[in-house]
Amino acid sequence: MIAEMIQESFSHVVLVTGSRSWNDEKSMCETFNDAWREWGPENVTRPVLLSGHSPKGADSIAELLWEDAGFEIIPFPADWSTCGRTAGFQRNQEMVDAAQVFREARAQVLCTAFLDLCRRPGCPQRGQEQLMPHTPGHFSHGTIHCRSRARAAGIKTTSVLHPSPPF
Repeated sequence: MIAEMIQESFSHVVLVTGSRSWNDEKSMCETFNDAWREWGPENVTRPVLLSGHSPKGADSIAELLWEDAGFEIIPFPADWSTCGRTAGFQRNQEMVDAAQVFREARAQVLCTAFLDLCRRPGCPQRGQEQLMPHTPGHFSHGTIHCRSRARAAGIKTTSVLHPSPPF
């Protein structure tokens, strides 16, 4: 599927990752606008969004923003019924792999990670996984995973902390 998309030559690719609890559209708009300014709006001729296609949270908000702007979206829904608990992590890797293919085809690629705290009650990793020193709690496991995979692949990554996390 991605090989077919490459032939369509997208100029800019934004991989969005974020928690299902993300609800801050304003920060997301600002992040996308910052990317446009950095790229130079005149250079963004055919952008595409790579999204995990969750019906709520960061994916949903990003898809609505891109649809409203008339931009294209490539959804990567997780196959929970086949892959079980690892489906989200497998989907994240597929999105990162796709972003790398687009980058190799000379598209500008950016991973945007919208980070909100893990809200899983009784999470055994609470207090162990921190994004940065002096940041209490730990963040959405899927978002942290996708962000770390993108960074390991050498994809430029912008991390946005929820403006009012429940510390």
